Amino acid sequence: MKTIKFYKYDGTLEKEIPLIDENLAKTNGMLLKCYLNNKKEKIGYGDPYRTHDKDSYDGEVHDYINLWTWDNLDEERHQLIGDDDNKYNQTFIKVDIDSIISVEAILYSNPRWGGKLTNKFKFRKLENNQNMEFDIPPFLKKDGNNNDK
Repeated sequence: MKTIKFYKYDGTLEKEIPLIDENLAKTNGMLLKCYLNNKKEKIGYGDPYRTHDKDSYDGEVHDYINLWTWDNLDEERHQLIGDDDNKYNQTFIKVDIDSIISVEAILYSNPRWGGKLTNKFKFRKLENNQNMEFDIPPFLKKDGNNNDK
């Protein structure tokens, strides 16, 4: 069965659920590693709602997802570099869902949740007494009353 594994920031497995469109939508904004049927891996921040070749959203997961990465990121300092015109540029990669064997997602890995800016799929130790313990969404709780075992 194709699955999505959700990991905490430190690499502890939180939950594994079936890879279906409804569950793939739950990865929006998270750093993902997609394992493909051609033995390749694709890494980036999940953007399942962006419609292909358009900077628009329609609220639907189609037969692909987009993964994005920062173009101008200094991975050593975890900062975007360059001028304001291109500093925030991103590259989007279209990944056909049918080609995905499994997905790994790091919960709260998007920088807006306080994590370091990075394009690397890497579990991290807590640094500078940073508290990365967030409330786990109900759909990911191991003891939740849902059928996503």
